[in-house]
Amino acid sequence: MVVSRPLSGSVHHFDYIDALRGYAILGVIAAHCAQVVPQWQGWGKQLVTQGQQGVQLFFVASAITLLLSWYQRADGMNAFYIRRLFRIAPMFWLGILFFSYYYGMAPRYWAPDGLNWQVVLTTVFFMHGWNPTFFNSALEGGWSIAVEMMFYLVFPILVYGIRGWKLALLAFGLALLAGNLVSNWAFINRSLLWPDISNDYLTWNLINLWFPSELPVFLVGFCVYFFTYQCQWKPPLWLINFLLFTALVAMLWLALRPDPWTILHGAISLYQAYGMTFGILAYALANQPKTNTGRNNFLVNFPIRYLGKISYSAYIWHFILMSTISGFITEMLAWIGIVMSAQQQVLFFCGFLSILLLITVILSTLTYRLIELPMIRLGNRLINSEKY
Repeated sequence: MVVSRPLSGSVHHFDYIDALRGYAILGVIAAHCAQVVPQWQGWGKQLVTQGQQGVQLFFVASAITLLLSWYQRADGMNAFYIRRLFRIAPMFWLGILFFSYYYGMAPRYWAPDGLNWQVVLTTVFFMHGWNPTFFNSALEGGWSIAVEMMFYLVFPILVYGIRGWKLALLAFGLALLAGNLVSNWAFINRSLLWPDISNDYLTWNLINLWFPSELPVFLVGFCVYFFTYQCQWKPPLWLINFLLFTALVAMLWLALRPDPWTILHGAISLYQAYGMTFGILAYALANQPKTNTGRNNFLVNFPIRYLGKISYSAYIWHFILMSTISGFITEMLAWIGIVMSAQQQVLFFCGFLSILLLITVILSTLTYRLIELPMIRLGNRLINSEKY
């Protein structure tokens, strides 16, 4: 077993991680854009809609990034938690403010009985990931922040307990087994756990996406990290390309299956299956050699890396933009009574995606530079002030 050597100074930056985040947010935005084209049917929409599993790609990339940061910085748990809070909270809280102002406390899809201040405050403190009506109601997409923050909470324990690829694989297997057992038990006993909730779609979404079900996805990132940075053996180029091809084929297979919820007879969820597939993709990109001119593989290109850099702001912003314009567009199309051909539906989707992506990138660049980076620097100054 080889344990990473702590490094001093700033964390080494890896382009492929930005690329993973870029593909993740691109998939999420595309999936939500597809929902605005209700007439669009067929395998094209089915494929695009699976982009919502980009959140699981975020989780895999997050685990790899945090392990790199933990071992390279080597500045302990206090610094870790401060750094994570200043990284995540500001944009998250701004998103809650917007949705609280825009929707108020009125009923909505994720909160059919409306909101109250208990829901909002629970979300503000990142504890909304354990109740079906809290899970995604105060901020659309906020469920993933709840899951991410729970991962941050247990991350130091995982780091101290998992010290090599064998333990990472064991932890992944145990988490997969335990998570699915807990989730199945919770769904069977949902009337006891949440007696006031009668909408099964709320509990079904919670149990498929809450932390016990997503922990194996994070642990896929652990496996990728240890196989990439601590394993003495380096894969040959033919194997890297084969793994990359395998990951892409597996993603297509998962996206186009007639019934995606029966993988291995329900032994693993669709999200966990995507997590494993994304792990193969991440490992392949992490081990891709640069070209003779020192450039990255074509999949790790500048536009997708830049999108990855601003992906957290983009995640919040695209929900804000979708909430303000998607309903208007849907109502306008219904009022006009336009019946689009299959080709027109695809063109409409591509145009809407392009416009939304452009606006999202502009706004996200602003908040990345004016909010995210200053708050990250503030957190680092606080950490440094505590050292002396």
